[in-house]
Amino acid sequence: MMKTSEKIYKNFIGPNGENIDQLKKLLESVLDNHRQWRKSYYKKDRRLYDQQNTSNKLLEKELNNFLKRSNQNIPYFHPRYSAQMLKDPSIPTILGCITFMLSNPNNHAYEGGPVTTEMEMEVTDLMLKMCGYKSGWGHLTSGGSLANMEALWAARDFYGNGTVYFSEVSHYSWKRICKILQIKNFKEIIADENFRMDLNHLEHQLKKNKAMCVIANLGSTGTGSVDDIKSIIALREKYGFHLHIDAAYGGFVRSVLLDDDYKLLPFNEEIILKRFVYDQLKAIKDSDSVTVDPHKHGLISYGAGAVLFKNKRLREIILNTAPYTYHIQDKPNIGMFSLEGSRPGAMAAACYLTYKVLPPNQSGTGEVIKLALSASKKFYELIENSNSFRNLNEPDLDINCFYRIHDSSEVSNHNKQMIKVYEHFSIENDNPEFILSKFVMPSNLTKRVLPELKNKKKENFISLRSVFMKHWGALENFYYVRKLVEALENFQIS
Repeated sequence: MMKTSEKIYKNFIGPNGENIDQLKKLLESVLDNHRQWRKSYYKKDRRLYDQQNTSNKLLEKELNNFLKRSNQNIPYFHPRYSAQMLKDPSIPTILGCITFMLSNPNNHAYEGGPVTTEMEMEVTDLMLKMCGYKSGWGHLTSGGSLANMEALWAARDFYGNGTVYFSEVSHYSWKRICKILQIKNFKEIIADENFRMDLNHLEHQLKKNKAMCVIANLGSTGTGSVDDIKSIIALREKYGFHLHIDAAYGGFVRSVLLDDDYKLLPFNEEIILKRFVYDQLKAIKDSDSVTVDPHKHGLISYGAGAVLFKNKRLREIILNTAPYTYHIQDKPNIGMFSLEGSRPGAMAAACYLTYKVLPPNQSGTGEVIKLALSASKKFYELIENSNSFRNLNEPDLDINCFYRIHDSSEVSNHNKQMIKVYEHFSIENDNPEFILSKFVMPSNLTKRVLPELKNKKKENFISLRSVFMKHWGALENFYYVRKLVEALENFQIS
Protein backbone atom coordinates (compact mmCIF):
# COMPACT_ATOMS: atom_id res chain seq x y z
CA MET A 1 0.00 0.00 0.00
CA MET A 2 1.36 3.41 -0.96
CA LYS A 3 2.23 5.90 1.73
CA THR A 4 0.14 9.03 1.98
CA SER A 5 2.90 11.25 0.65
CA GLU A 6 3.38 8.98 -2.36
CA LYS A 7 -0.32 9.13 -3.24
CA ILE A 8 -0.48 12.87 -2.90
CA TYR A 9 2.65 13.57 -4.94
CA LYS A 10 2.72 10.77 -7.51
CA ASN A 11 -0.85 11.00 -8.75
CA PHE A 12 -0.83 14.70 -9.69
CA ILE A 13 1.20 16.78 -12.15
CA GLY A 14 2.14 19.19 -9.36
CA PRO A 15 2.11 23.02 -9.13
CA ASN A 16 5.40 23.29 -11.03
CA GLY A 17 4.88 20.36 -13.40
CA GLU A 18 7.01 18.09 -11.23
CA ASN A 19 5.48 14.89 -12.67
CA ILE A 20 5.37 15.83 -16.34
CA ASP A 21 8.14 13.34 -17.19
CA GLN A 22 6.19 10.55 -15.52
CA LEU A 23 3.02 11.61 -17.38
CA LYS A 24 4.93 11.74 -20.68
CA LYS A 25 6.20 8.19 -20.16
CA LEU A 26 2.72 6.92 -19.31
CA LEU A 27 1.18 8.74 -22.27
CA GLU A 28 3.70 7.07 -24.58
CA SER A 29 2.49 3.68 -23.32
CA VAL A 30 -1.11 4.77 -24.00
CA LEU A 31 -0.24 5.79 -27.58
CA ASP A 32 1.84 2.67 -28.24
CA ASN A 33 -1.02 0.49 -27.02
CA HIS A 34 -3.50 2.42 -29.14
CA ARG A 35 -1.41 2.01 -32.28
CA GLN A 36 -1.14 -1.75 -31.78
CA TRP A 37 -4.87 -1.95 -31.05
CA ARG A 38 -5.74 -0.17 -34.30
CA LYS A 39 -3.36 -2.38 -36.28
CA SER A 40 -4.92 -5.54 -34.81
CA TYR A 41 -8.16 -5.10 -36.79
CA TYR A 42 -8.73 -6.12 -40.41
CA LYS A 43 -5.09 -6.87 -41.14
CA LYS A 44 -5.77 -7.95 -44.76
CA ASP A 45 -7.33 -4.62 -45.77
CA ARG A 46 -5.53 -2.38 -48.26
CA ARG A 47 -3.58 0.49 -46.75
CA LEU A 48 -5.13 3.91 -47.27
CA TYR A 49 -1.95 5.75 -46.32
CA ASP A 50 0.46 5.03 -49.17
CA GLN A 51 2.65 8.00 -48.51
CA GLN A 52 5.36 7.68 -45.90
CA ASN A 53 5.67 11.36 -45.16
CA THR A 54 2.87 12.22 -42.76
CA SER A 55 4.23 15.56 -41.55
CA ASN A 56 1.68 18.34 -41.34
CA LYS A 57 3.30 21.77 -41.53
CA LEU A 58 0.01 23.65 -41.18
CA LEU A 59 -0.91 21.72 -38.06
CA GLU A 60 2.55 22.25 -36.59
CA LYS A 61 2.25 25.98 -37.19
CA GLU A 62 -1.25 26.27 -35.77
CA LEU A 63 -0.41 24.06 -32.81
CA ASN A 64 2.50 26.35 -31.98
CA ASN A 65 0.15 29.35 -32.08
CA PHE A 66 -2.42 27.40 -30.10
CA LEU A 67 0.09 26.56 -27.36
CA LYS A 68 1.16 30.18 -27.11
CA ARG A 69 -2.47 31.17 -26.67
CA SER A 70 -2.97 28.45 -24.06
CA ASN A 71 -0.23 30.04 -21.97
CA GLN A 72 -2.45 33.08 -21.51
CA ASN A 73 -4.77 30.99 -19.34
CA ILE A 74 -5.10 31.53 -15.58
CA PRO A 75 -3.02 29.19 -13.34
CA TYR A 76 -5.99 27.27 -11.99
CA PHE A 77 -3.68 24.40 -11.04
CA HIS A 78 -1.66 26.45 -8.55
CA PRO A 79 -2.33 26.74 -4.80
CA ARG A 80 -2.17 30.53 -5.18
CA TYR A 81 -5.42 30.25 -7.15
CA SER A 82 -8.43 29.56 -4.92
CA ALA A 83 -11.12 31.69 -6.53
CA GLN A 84 -13.38 28.99 -7.94
CA MET A 85 -13.97 25.23 -7.78
CA LEU A 86 -11.07 24.29 -10.04
CA LYS A 87 -8.93 21.34 -8.99
CA ASP A 88 -5.84 20.03 -10.73
CA PRO A 89 -7.01 16.77 -12.37
CA SER A 90 -5.24 13.63 -11.28
CA ILE A 91 -2.84 11.81 -13.59
CA PRO A 92 -5.10 8.70 -13.72
CA THR A 93 -7.91 10.99 -14.90
CA ILE A 94 -5.81 12.36 -17.75
CA LEU A 95 -4.66 8.90 -18.82
CA GLY A 96 -8.10 7.36 -18.61
CA CYS A 97 -9.69 10.18 -20.58
CA ILE A 98 -7.06 10.32 -23.33
CA THR A 99 -7.02 6.53 -23.79
CA PHE A 100 -10.66 6.55 -24.85
CA MET A 101 -10.71 9.97 -26.49
CA LEU A 102 -8.52 8.33 -29.14
CA SER A 103 -11.42 6.08 -30.18
CA ASN A 104 -14.31 8.35 -29.09
CA PRO A 105 -16.91 5.94 -27.63
CA ASN A 106 -20.43 7.19 -26.91
CA ASN A 107 -22.10 5.91 -23.74
CA HIS A 108 -25.59 6.66 -25.00
CA ALA A 109 -26.12 3.05 -26.08
CA TYR A 110 -24.14 -0.07 -25.17
CA GLU A 111 -23.08 -0.68 -28.77
CA GLY A 112 -21.63 2.85 -28.91
CA GLY A 113 -19.26 2.18 -26.02
CA PRO A 114 -19.41 -1.32 -24.55
CA VAL A 115 -16.20 -1.05 -22.52
CA THR A 116 -16.84 2.47 -21.23
CA THR A 117 -20.51 1.73 -20.52
CA GLU A 118 -19.46 -1.12 -18.26
CA MET A 119 -16.89 1.18 -16.66
CA GLU A 120 -19.62 3.77 -16.05
CA MET A 121 -21.82 1.20 -14.35
CA GLU A 122 -18.93 0.15 -12.11
CA VAL A 123 -18.20 3.78 -11.25
CA THR A 124 -21.89 4.35 -10.50
CA ASP A 125 -21.93 1.35 -8.17
CA LEU A 126 -18.96 2.83 -6.34
CA MET A 127 -20.73 6.17 -5.94
CA LEU A 128 -23.87 4.43 -4.67
CA LYS A 129 -21.67 2.73 -2.06
CA MET A 130 -20.01 6.04 -1.23
CA CYS A 131 -23.42 7.63 -0.60
CA GLY A 132 -24.59 4.69 1.51
CA TYR A 133 -27.31 3.53 -0.91
CA LYS A 134 -27.72 -0.24 -0.58
CA SER A 135 -29.50 -0.33 -3.92
CA GLY A 136 -30.41 2.14 -6.62
CA TRP A 137 -29.33 3.35 -10.00
CA GLY A 138 -27.55 6.28 -11.56
CA HIS A 139 -25.23 7.49 -14.27
CA LEU A 140 -22.73 10.17 -15.18
CA THR A 141 -23.79 13.52 -16.61
CA SER A 142 -21.96 16.51 -18.01
CA GLY A 143 -22.28 18.29 -14.68
CA GLY A 144 -24.32 18.97 -11.56
CA SER A 145 -26.94 21.17 -13.20
CA LEU A 146 -27.93 18.41 -15.66
CA ALA A 147 -27.93 15.86 -12.84
CA ASN A 148 -30.19 18.09 -10.74
CA MET A 149 -32.54 18.65 -13.65
CA GLU A 150 -32.89 14.95 -14.27
CA ALA A 151 -33.57 14.25 -10.61
CA LEU A 152 -36.32 16.87 -10.45
CA TRP A 153 -37.74 15.74 -13.80
CA ALA A 154 -38.06 12.19 -12.49
CA ALA A 155 -39.52 13.38 -9.17
CA ARG A 156 -42.06 15.62 -10.92
CA ASP A 157 -43.33 12.85 -13.16
CA PHE A 158 -43.28 10.23 -10.40
CA TYR A 159 -45.01 12.18 -7.62
CA GLY A 160 -47.15 14.62 -9.57
CA ASN A 161 -48.19 18.02 -8.24
CA GLY A 162 -46.70 19.84 -5.31
CA THR A 163 -44.30 22.64 -4.44
CA VAL A 164 -40.53 22.44 -4.82
CA TYR A 165 -38.57 23.97 -1.94
CA PHE A 166 -34.91 24.98 -1.90
CA SER A 167 -32.75 27.40 0.04
CA GLU A 168 -32.10 30.97 -1.03
CA VAL A 169 -28.36 30.14 -1.15
CA SER A 170 -28.90 27.14 -3.40
CA HIS A 171 -27.31 27.04 -6.85
CA TYR A 172 -28.78 29.57 -9.27
CA SER A 173 -29.71 26.78 -11.69
CA TRP A 174 -32.62 25.56 -9.52
CA LYS A 175 -34.84 28.45 -10.56
CA ARG A 176 -33.87 27.85 -14.17
CA ILE A 177 -34.57 24.12 -13.85
CA CYS A 178 -38.04 24.79 -12.46
CA LYS A 179 -38.79 27.09 -15.38
CA ILE A 180 -37.53 24.58 -17.94
CA LEU A 181 -39.62 21.81 -16.36
CA GLN A 182 -42.60 24.19 -16.15
CA ILE A 183 -42.79 23.82 -12.39
CA LYS A 184 -44.56 27.01 -11.40
CA ASN A 185 -44.85 26.19 -7.72
CA PHE A 186 -41.38 26.61 -6.27
CA LYS A 187 -40.37 28.49 -3.15
CA GLU A 188 -37.04 29.69 -1.79
CA ILE A 189 -36.54 29.07 1.93
CA ILE A 190 -34.54 31.67 3.83
CA ALA A 191 -31.09 30.79 5.14
CA ASP A 192 -29.90 31.27 8.70
CA GLU A 193 -26.70 32.91 9.92
CA ASN A 194 -24.76 29.74 8.99
CA PHE A 195 -26.12 29.82 5.42
CA ARG A 196 -28.19 26.71 6.11
CA MET A 197 -31.85 26.30 5.25
CA ASP A 198 -34.05 27.75 8.01
CA LEU A 199 -36.10 24.73 9.02
CA ASN A 200 -38.70 26.77 10.91
CA HIS A 201 -39.44 28.63 7.69
CA LEU A 202 -39.45 25.35 5.76
CA GLU A 203 -41.96 23.72 8.09
CA HIS A 204 -44.14 26.82 8.03
CA GLN A 205 -44.28 26.49 4.23
CA LEU A 206 -44.85 22.72 4.37
CA LYS A 207 -47.93 23.30 6.53
CA LYS A 208 -49.32 25.74 3.97
CA ASN A 209 -48.56 23.93 0.70
CA LYS A 210 -48.10 20.26 -0.16
CA ALA A 211 -44.48 19.55 -1.06
CA MET A 212 -43.44 17.52 -4.05
CA CYS A 213 -39.67 17.86 -3.49
CA VAL A 214 -37.33 19.46 -0.98
CA ILE A 215 -33.78 20.11 -2.14
CA ALA A 216 -31.09 20.17 0.54
CA ASN A 217 -27.59 21.54 0.04
CA LEU A 218 -24.54 19.55 0.94
CA GLY A 219 -22.00 22.18 0.01
CA SER A 220 -23.70 25.34 -1.25
CA THR A 221 -21.85 27.04 -4.08
CA GLY A 222 -21.14 30.28 -2.26
CA THR A 223 -20.04 29.22 1.21
CA GLY A 224 -19.99 25.41 1.09
CA SER A 225 -22.74 25.32 3.72
CA VAL A 226 -24.41 22.02 4.64
CA ASP A 227 -28.12 21.92 5.43
CA ASP A 228 -29.50 20.00 8.41
CA ILE A 229 -30.36 16.91 6.41
CA LYS A 230 -31.20 14.80 9.48
CA SER A 231 -33.92 17.24 10.49
CA ILE A 232 -35.22 17.53 6.91
CA ILE A 233 -35.56 13.73 6.87
CA ALA A 234 -37.68 13.99 10.04
CA LEU A 235 -39.88 16.56 8.26
CA ARG A 236 -40.19 14.20 5.29
CA GLU A 237 -41.59 11.52 7.59
CA LYS A 238 -44.15 14.03 8.85
CA TYR A 239 -45.17 15.75 5.60
CA GLY A 240 -44.14 13.36 2.83
CA PHE A 241 -42.00 14.54 -0.09
CA HIS A 242 -39.08 13.52 -2.28
CA LEU A 243 -35.78 14.55 -0.68
CA HIS A 244 -33.06 15.37 -3.18
CA ILE A 245 -29.60 16.34 -1.94
CA ASP A 246 -27.58 18.68 -4.11
CA ALA A 247 -24.17 17.36 -3.10
CA ALA A 248 -22.47 18.39 -6.32
CA TYR A 249 -19.70 20.02 -4.29
CA GLY A 250 -19.70 18.10 -1.01
CA GLY A 251 -20.81 14.59 -1.95
CA PHE A 252 -17.32 13.14 -2.31
CA VAL A 253 -16.44 14.44 1.16
CA ARG A 254 -18.33 11.40 2.41
CA SER A 255 -15.32 9.34 1.27
CA VAL A 256 -13.47 10.75 4.30
CA LEU A 257 -15.86 8.80 6.55
CA LEU A 258 -15.50 5.41 4.85
CA ASP A 259 -13.09 2.57 5.47
CA ASP A 260 -11.71 0.45 2.63
CA ASP A 261 -14.90 -1.67 2.63
CA TYR A 262 -17.08 1.47 2.42
CA LYS A 263 -18.31 1.06 5.99
CA LEU A 264 -18.85 4.20 8.03
CA LEU A 265 -16.03 5.14 10.40
CA PRO A 266 -16.96 6.42 13.87
CA PHE A 267 -16.64 10.15 14.41
CA ASN A 268 -13.21 11.26 15.61
CA GLU A 269 -10.95 14.31 15.41
CA GLU A 270 -8.83 12.83 12.63
CA ILE A 271 -11.80 13.13 10.28
CA ILE A 272 -11.30 16.96 10.47
CA LEU A 273 -15.02 17.65 9.94
CA LYS A 274 -17.37 19.08 12.56
CA ARG A 275 -19.75 16.61 14.21
CA PHE A 276 -22.70 18.40 12.60
CA VAL A 277 -21.27 17.90 9.10
CA TYR A 278 -20.36 14.27 9.86
CA ASP A 279 -23.98 13.61 10.82
CA GLN A 280 -25.32 15.16 7.62
CA LEU A 281 -22.89 13.21 5.44
CA LYS A 282 -23.96 10.07 7.25
CA ALA A 283 -27.61 10.92 6.54
CA ILE A 284 -27.14 10.96 2.74
CA LYS A 285 -28.05 7.27 2.78
CA ASP A 286 -31.61 8.17 3.81
CA SER A 287 -32.25 10.60 0.95
CA ASP A 288 -34.25 9.70 -2.17
CA SER A 289 -31.81 11.01 -4.76
CA VAL A 290 -28.50 12.83 -4.80
CA THR A 291 -26.27 14.75 -7.18
CA VAL A 292 -22.51 14.33 -6.83
CA ASP A 293 -19.81 15.75 -9.08
CA PRO A 294 -16.68 13.70 -9.76
CA HIS A 295 -15.28 16.86 -11.36
CA LYS A 296 -15.30 18.64 -8.00
CA HIS A 297 -13.79 16.71 -5.09
CA GLY A 298 -13.78 13.49 -7.11
CA LEU A 299 -10.43 14.43 -8.71
CA ILE A 300 -11.82 14.31 -12.28
CA SER A 301 -11.56 17.05 -14.91
CA TYR A 302 -14.69 18.82 -16.18
CA GLY A 303 -17.27 17.65 -17.09
CA ALA A 304 -18.32 14.71 -14.99
CA GLY A 305 -21.37 15.02 -12.78
CA ALA A 306 -23.62 12.20 -11.61
CA VAL A 307 -27.22 11.62 -10.54
CA LEU A 308 -28.09 8.74 -8.20
CA PHE A 309 -31.57 7.40 -7.35
CA LYS A 310 -32.31 5.15 -4.40
CA ASN A 311 -35.53 3.93 -6.03
CA LYS A 312 -34.88 2.36 -9.45
CA ARG A 313 -38.51 2.96 -10.39
CA LEU A 314 -37.72 6.64 -10.94
CA ARG A 315 -35.58 5.79 -13.96
CA GLU A 316 -38.57 4.13 -15.66
CA ILE A 317 -40.45 7.42 -15.48
CA ILE A 318 -38.01 9.10 -17.87
CA LEU A 319 -37.56 6.08 -20.15
CA ASN A 320 -37.16 6.98 -23.81
CA THR A 321 -36.09 5.02 -26.86
CA ALA A 322 -35.47 5.36 -30.59
CA PRO A 323 -35.78 3.00 -33.60
CA TYR A 324 -32.14 3.45 -34.64
CA THR A 325 -30.37 2.60 -31.39
CA TYR A 326 -30.49 0.33 -28.31
CA HIS A 327 -30.16 -2.83 -30.40
CA ILE A 328 -28.32 -4.84 -27.72
CA GLN A 329 -31.15 -5.36 -25.23
CA ASP A 330 -29.43 -7.56 -22.65
CA LYS A 331 -26.81 -4.91 -21.82
CA PRO A 332 -27.12 -1.50 -20.10
CA ASN A 333 -28.28 1.23 -22.47
CA ILE A 334 -27.88 4.27 -20.27
CA GLY A 335 -29.32 6.73 -22.77
CA MET A 336 -32.76 5.14 -22.39
CA PHE A 337 -32.94 6.57 -18.88
CA SER A 338 -31.07 9.85 -19.15
CA LEU A 339 -31.81 13.42 -20.15
CA GLU A 340 -28.68 13.70 -22.27
CA GLY A 341 -28.24 11.79 -25.51
CA SER A 342 -24.62 11.41 -26.59
CA ARG A 343 -22.22 11.25 -23.64
CA PRO A 344 -18.44 10.80 -23.81
CA GLY A 345 -17.26 7.36 -22.79
CA ALA A 346 -13.88 8.94 -22.14
CA MET A 347 -15.19 10.62 -18.96
CA ALA A 348 -16.45 7.30 -17.61
CA ALA A 349 -13.00 5.84 -18.33
CA ALA A 350 -11.36 8.76 -16.52
CA CYS A 351 -13.49 8.08 -13.45
CA TYR A 352 -12.90 4.34 -13.65
CA LEU A 353 -9.10 4.53 -13.76
CA THR A 354 -8.98 7.27 -11.11
CA TYR A 355 -11.04 5.27 -8.64
CA LYS A 356 -8.95 2.17 -9.25
CA VAL A 357 -5.97 4.19 -8.03
CA LEU A 358 -7.73 6.58 -5.62
CA PRO A 359 -11.06 4.98 -4.62
CA PRO A 360 -13.78 7.09 -2.96
CA ASN A 361 -12.93 6.04 0.59
CA GLN A 362 -10.46 7.03 3.32
CA SER A 363 -7.51 5.46 1.50
CA GLY A 364 -8.08 7.24 -1.80
CA THR A 365 -9.98 10.44 -2.49
CA GLY A 366 -10.66 10.73 1.24
CA GLU A 367 -6.98 11.33 2.00
CA VAL A 368 -6.80 14.08 -0.61
CA ILE A 369 -10.00 15.74 0.63
CA LYS A 370 -8.81 15.67 4.25
CA LEU A 371 -5.87 17.86 3.24
CA ALA A 372 -8.25 20.37 1.65
CA LEU A 373 -10.39 20.40 4.80
CA SER A 374 -7.26 20.88 6.92
CA ALA A 375 -6.15 23.88 4.85
CA SER A 376 -9.58 25.49 5.23
CA LYS A 377 -9.57 24.89 8.97
CA LYS A 378 -6.10 26.39 9.35
CA PHE A 379 -7.09 29.46 7.33
CA TYR A 380 -10.17 29.93 9.53
CA GLU A 381 -8.02 29.76 12.66
CA LEU A 382 -5.50 32.28 11.31
CA ILE A 383 -8.25 34.73 10.35
CA GLU A 384 -9.81 34.32 13.80
CA ASN A 385 -6.53 35.58 15.24
CA SER A 386 -6.14 38.39 12.71
CA ASN A 387 -6.45 42.04 13.63
CA SER A 388 -7.27 43.01 10.05
CA PHE A 389 -9.80 40.42 8.84
CA ARG A 390 -12.81 38.58 10.19
CA ASN A 391 -14.45 35.30 9.19
CA LEU A 392 -17.94 35.61 7.79
CA ASN A 393 -18.78 32.17 9.19
CA GLU A 394 -17.14 28.94 10.26
CA PRO A 395 -16.97 26.78 7.11
CA ASP A 396 -18.77 23.45 7.00
CA LEU A 397 -16.44 22.15 4.28
CA ASP A 398 -13.46 23.91 2.67
CA ILE A 399 -14.86 27.20 1.32
CA ASN A 400 -13.90 30.21 3.43
CA CYS A 401 -15.57 33.63 3.30
CA PHE A 402 -14.06 36.57 5.15
CA TYR A 403 -13.85 40.36 5.10
CA ARG A 404 -11.64 43.22 6.19
CA ILE A 405 -12.45 44.93 9.46
CA HIS A 406 -13.64 48.51 8.97
CA ASP A 407 -14.04 51.34 11.47
CA SER A 408 -17.43 52.15 10.03
CA SER A 409 -20.44 49.92 10.63
CA GLU A 410 -22.10 51.12 7.42
CA VAL A 411 -22.22 48.52 4.64
CA SER A 412 -21.57 51.04 1.86
CA ASN A 413 -18.26 52.10 3.48
CA HIS A 414 -17.28 48.50 4.00
CA ASN A 415 -17.99 47.66 0.34
CA LYS A 416 -15.81 50.47 -0.97
CA GLN A 417 -12.90 49.04 0.99
CA MET A 418 -13.61 45.43 0.02
CA ILE A 419 -13.70 46.26 -3.68
CA LYS A 420 -10.13 47.54 -3.41
CA VAL A 421 -9.03 44.40 -1.59
CA TYR A 422 -10.76 42.23 -4.18
CA GLU A 423 -9.19 44.09 -7.11
CA HIS A 424 -5.75 43.36 -5.64
CA PHE A 425 -6.43 39.67 -4.92
CA SER A 426 -8.22 38.66 -8.10
CA ILE A 427 -7.86 38.29 -11.86
CA GLU A 428 -8.55 42.01 -12.12
CA ASN A 429 -4.94 42.49 -11.04
CA ASP A 430 -2.42 41.87 -13.84
CA ASN A 431 -0.03 40.15 -11.45
CA PRO A 432 -1.90 39.07 -8.31
CA GLU A 433 -0.12 37.50 -5.34
CA PHE A 434 -3.16 35.25 -4.84
CA ILE A 435 -6.34 34.89 -6.85
CA LEU A 436 -9.55 34.91 -4.81
CA SER A 437 -13.22 35.51 -5.62
CA LYS A 438 -16.10 37.47 -4.09
CA PHE A 439 -19.10 36.26 -2.15
CA VAL A 440 -21.89 38.83 -2.34
CA MET A 441 -24.77 38.60 0.15
CA PRO A 442 -28.16 40.17 -0.55
CA SER A 443 -29.16 42.84 1.96
CA ASN A 444 -31.85 40.69 3.61
CA LEU A 445 -29.37 37.86 4.22
CA THR A 446 -26.75 40.36 5.41
CA LYS A 447 -29.18 41.52 8.09
CA ARG A 448 -29.45 37.98 9.46
CA VAL A 449 -25.75 37.10 9.21
CA LEU A 450 -24.33 40.48 10.36
CA PRO A 451 -27.12 42.16 12.34
CA GLU A 452 -24.70 44.68 13.88
CA LEU A 453 -24.13 46.44 10.56
CA LYS A 454 -26.08 49.46 9.32
CA ASN A 455 -27.36 49.37 5.76
CA LYS A 456 -29.23 52.54 4.93
CA LYS A 457 -28.97 51.97 1.17
CA LYS A 458 -29.89 48.26 1.46
CA GLU A 459 -26.75 47.27 -0.44
CA ASN A 460 -25.42 43.77 -0.94
CA PHE A 461 -22.51 42.90 1.34
CA ILE A 462 -19.17 42.07 -0.31
CA SER A 463 -16.77 39.55 1.21
CA LEU A 464 -13.81 37.60 -0.12
CA ARG A 465 -14.03 33.88 -0.85
CA SER A 466 -11.33 31.21 -1.01
CA VAL A 467 -11.96 27.64 -2.18
CA PHE A 468 -9.34 25.37 -0.60
CA MET A 469 -10.21 22.25 -2.61
CA LYS A 470 -6.62 21.87 -3.86
CA HIS A 471 -4.82 19.69 -1.35
CA TRP A 472 -1.49 21.50 -1.80
CA GLY A 473 -2.57 24.13 0.74
CA ALA A 474 -2.05 21.76 3.68
CA LEU A 475 1.47 20.69 2.74
CA GLU A 476 4.74 21.99 4.19
CA ASN A 477 3.03 23.16 7.39
CA PHE A 478 0.32 25.04 5.45
CA TYR A 479 2.90 27.06 3.54
CA TYR A 480 0.49 28.59 1.02
CA VAL A 481 -2.27 29.19 3.57
CA ARG A 482 0.16 31.13 5.74
CA LYS A 483 1.48 33.06 2.74
CA LEU A 484 -2.07 34.04 1.80
CA VAL A 485 -2.85 35.38 5.27
CA GLU A 486 0.48 37.20 5.32
CA ALA A 487 -0.28 38.82 1.94
CA LEU A 488 -3.76 39.86 3.09
CA GLU A 489 -2.50 41.46 6.27
CA ASN A 490 0.36 43.26 4.51
CA PHE A 491 -1.89 44.77 1.85
CA GLN A 492 -2.33 48.49 2.34
CA ILE A 493 -5.39 50.24 0.92
CA SER A 494 -4.37 53.52 -0.66
